[in-house]
Amino acid sequence: MRRLVLCLAGLAMVTACSKPPAPAAQANAAPPASAAAPANVAAPAVAASAAPAATGAPVTGTYTLDGKPAALTQVTAYKDDPFNGQPVIAIVFTEKDQGGDPQAAEDALMGNFGDALVAKVEPDGTVIGVDVKHTALHTPISVSISGVLTMSDYKVAGGVISGHLTSNGPADLFDQKLVVDLTFHAKAP
Repeated sequence: MRRLVLCLAGLAMVTACSKPPAPAAQANAAPPASAAAPANVAAPAVAASAAPAATGAPVTGTYTLDGKPAALTQVTAYKDDPFNGQPVIAIVFTEKDQGGDPQAAEDALMGNFGDALVAKVEPDGTVIGVDVKHTALHTPISVSISGVLTMSDYKVAGGVISGHLTSNGPADLFDQKLVVDLTFHAKAP
């Protein structure tokens, strides 16, 4: 019964996340001036000045489920549908090369790029949701979670998006232990 519920929940999330992108004017809308960043999250840098080029691997760190590691080596970022009037960026972490796939977020959740994480992030670095795809999941589909992962050192500057995504230690994921501790940089959308 539990697997049926998880399967139906996953299908509902895929359906909900499969709507067409928002019009460009809406997706590029500036956040309201009253939106304040949480105290533990750095506000993104949005200056047009050139930032130093990001160096090193695009993603480093840990992504495990029940102790089984996934080697995430690829990361891309895309504009996603707004949430509560705020623009959202989908940050897609995958094990395999995404090959410039414009539907990378959806295809990652279908397992096309091996193990994957898709984090939905607001301009202030708030993580509003994460889709988890891992071979150790008790279900063959991805699982959507919110309130489990946080972002720090989040920046968007000089055409680069970067940050640190973490579960702050082991987190419960439907009776499985999820550990996420990833530092990344990618081309900004």
